[in-house]
Amino acid sequence: MSEIKFKVSKDGNEKKYIPLIRKMLSRSLSEIRECLSNNGYIDICSLENIEGLQHMNELIEELQKKGAEIVLYEDDRVVETEFLKNIIEAHFDAERYLQETDDKVIEKD
Repeated sequence: MSEIKFKVSKDGNEKKYIPLIRKMLSRSLSEIRECLSNNGYIDICSLENIEGLQHMNELIEELQKKGAEIVLYEDDRVVETEFLKNIIEAHFDAERYLQETDDKVIEKD
């Protein structure tokens, strides 16, 4: 099962990202500090978990607003943040298509 995960590049401003990460992920202060200082993954989410991906995307956008440089991975391959947005959009496109198909089937009955 594929995963999306991300790190925050060390830039000397890691301390200002901690409150946001803590608020959005409900993780302990020590766990966040360890991830940031050891270049660990801040968040990991299955590609099948659309709510988790949306939440991750929100966190990434908020961190970028604060100046954080994000490195996003699909499994072990570096990808652009646009990749995450495309996955989310594709999910909703498929959901809309299935809903339209269901609606047409119901109308025929």
